[in-house]
Amino acid sequence: MTVPVPEVDSVLVDGSVLSGQRRVVHEFLHDRDGTTLVVSTRQPAESARRTHRRIVGRESAAPDETPEGSDGEPTPLIVDCVTGAVGRSPSDGPHTKYAQHPSNPTSVGTTFTEFLDARDDGTLAVGIDTVSPLLMYADASAVFRFLHVVVQKATASDCPVVAGLDGSAHGDCVVAQLAPLFEAIVETRRAEDAREVRVAHPEPTEWREL
Repeated sequence: MTVPVPEVDSVLVDGSVLSGQRRVVHEFLHDRDGTTLVVSTRQPAESARRTHRRIVGRESAAPDETPEGSDGEPTPLIVDCVTGAVGRSPSDGPHTKYAQHPSNPTSVGTTFTEFLDARDDGTLAVGIDTVSPLLMYADASAVFRFLHVVVQKATASDCPVVAGLDGSAHGDCVVAQLAPLFEAIVETRRAEDAREVRVAHPEPTEWREL
């Protein structure tokens, strides 16, 4: 990974979309052991899967319907929080499950738990691409409870978890409320024509180009 994220089980990546936050989230997932599981709050399942493969350099992977990519990489699992929000109700598949709506963090958490419980003792690397859409529909306390469930269940099952957040869109109070759930905080920013990243907690590092 471009940034030396501490070897911890839970990481919050705070930064705007254009600052490289999403890249750090997906690289974290790729670098950890286990099958990638993305809770996608901005993109439907197929787009989220393509985004992950593009960022980590797996665009040549086999189609989503196959259990393994051409390089032996397991197909990323997706909790789709978007499709239900536009009125569609597709059936769940082996690699995709559909939550009701970003306004219902409980539904998102339940759908995540279904994947976790069905993992057959295999390890998952869990990522929430961005928490920000959840905060548009639900208050910070409800999102805190959702994140608490995800982080606790994932880490209790020896599955690392990372979440993205655009803190600038929600204010310092929201970031301060959610941050204690995570062992490490990574920040990203745009500086002139470059994107930069640093570890903010527990041991702060200098900004470096991403």
